[in-house]
Amino acid sequence: MAKLVLTGFGAFPGVPDNPTQRLVAHFRQKPALLPQGTTLHLLDVDYRSVGAQIDALLHEPPHALLLTGYSHHATSIMLEARAHGICAPDKPDAVGHVPAPSIMALPDIFTPVDLGTLCLALAEEDLPAAISHDAGQYLCNFSYRHALERVEERGLSTQVLFVHVPALSDTALAANAAASLPLESMARALARIAQELVA
Repeated sequence: MAKLVLTGFGAFPGVPDNPTQRLVAHFRQKPALLPQGTTLHLLDVDYRSVGAQIDALLHEPPHALLLTGYSHHATSIMLEARAHGICAPDKPDAVGHVPAPSIMALPDIFTPVDLGTLCLALAEEDLPAAISHDAGQYLCNFSYRHALERVEERGLSTQVLFVHVPALSDTALAANAAASLPLESMARALARIAQELVA
């Protein structure tokens, strides 16, 4: 059983080079940065398959599931407090699909993770972080909601958190993003979050 599962996403329309895919690759090369027993996984940017992928990751429940995604609105490391039931009908996934309208009419669901403590932990390392109450209207929010629902339905003790990251410094995305950070800073932030989640 994995102590921690950390996920990222690949490319999607408008984001040919996803920072979270780079982060997963970085951690594959430097696994010692994360808690021992961490599993890394790239999720499909596909409404039809991402739920099954998350279910598979929770089959043998890890202590924590740390989901990551890119947002051009992110002003720092954004700790997402909730997932809602809204999916933008005009934003198809990487294979051109949008979710059925029935999927959209869902109530909010909140993570039980203590985000205030996480913000303080990141502040101790001079890493910019903030709590967000809007995980967007795309695959990030959709996958977060699915994970939180499955954990609740199965009565699991797995801690689930979604983290949005800004653009990577010195990349094309940084030119139009709200903020950017070096890869090493993002990796340090996620590593500290991971440590706190499995402590």
